[in-house]
Amino acid sequence: MKKRSDAGKTLLYFMVFAVVFSACETEDPVPRGKGTPGSQGVFILNEGNPGSNDASLSYCNFETGQLTADVLAGELGSLAQSMIAYGGKLYIVVCESSNLTVLDVETHELVKRISVTDENNQPRKPRYLAAYGRHVYASTIDGHVVRLDTASLALDGVAKVGKNPEGIAALNGKLYVANSGGWDYPAPPDSTLSVVDIARFEEEKKIRVGVNPYIVKADKRGNIYLTYQGDFFSNLPGGIQKLNTATGKVTTLDIPANQKFDLAGDLLYFYSLVYDENFNPVCTFGVYDTVKGERTSDPVISDGTPMKSPNGIGVHPQTREVYIADSYFPNKSRVYVFGTDGKKVRDFEAGIGANLFVFHP
Repeated sequence: MKKRSDAGKTLLYFMVFAVVFSACETEDPVPRGKGTPGSQGVFILNEGNPGSNDASLSYCNFETGQLTADVLAGELGSLAQSMIAYGGKLYIVVCESSNLTVLDVETHELVKRISVTDENNQPRKPRYLAAYGRHVYASTIDGHVVRLDTASLALDGVAKVGKNPEGIAALNGKLYVANSGGWDYPAPPDSTLSVVDIARFEEEKKIRVGVNPYIVKADKRGNIYLTYQGDFFSNLPGGIQKLNTATGKVTTLDIPANQKFDLAGDLLYFYSLVYDENFNPVCTFGVYDTVKGERTSDPVISDGTPMKSPNGIGVHPQTREVYIADSYFPNKSRVYVFGTDGKKVRDFEAGIGANLFVFHP
């Protein structure tokens, strides 16, 4: 389930290629679990409803325009939280089922499921992923980061961090882990970022950041960006910050970002989600130039396309088309794709709670 600062949402709940994307309305035109080696496309992770085992993975093939609505045919599990592509494999965190599911990126076939439990065989409930060297790392709700060997696909290490860690990023031999503390209401949320030395695989320090830190990403210039969600119950607003890892300086950026975001080159695509006095969602989208340190005039949405409840954003690394998941639980989601002018170029149905995009290759 969502952490507490997302409680409002939980409780209520032309072209890449010439032939593509109006056809993405067609569900399952190709055999499930079978990809087309070498094809280009996008994986869409659908987290599903809590306790329902209805998480799924969709795939839209850019070259054929075909959509596979459920790659694993109903066998992903409960609450798929995040995923990354690394070394020819797709790693998926399934939080409530407490496992890491590994697929072959090319064929989409299941490679292995790795149970993520503690020494007493209790579920750790993984949340977010990062990759560095020959390992993939996953934050876990019980206050740890687990390490997965990408060759043996076995867990081979655990590091203690802060309370209820969420987002995680790897940069220059370090892991940066957001300690949210957002799962233990009425206890107050955390506001620290753990720095883990990868070689020793242990926490070396904590850095003070915004209340209830959430998503963490590294750029190519030695900086870490993170959103923090504040505290819904105490009316503490969220925001976004930049950590200069060379100086240790944390700067709060003057842009309304408190949810997920994506980095595409030097541009940061963000959105915020807050609720008005009548508990109606209010969404803001934008683009921030990380080199100039200012918001750009580039529109994410310029044609008035409404969003009920954005739950994920991704940017195609070549075309810069922006993918937004509009996920109004407990119903199926809608994925909207916008061109660089902010106008919708296509949309299609995804699973319940679409929340993340991974582009391939």
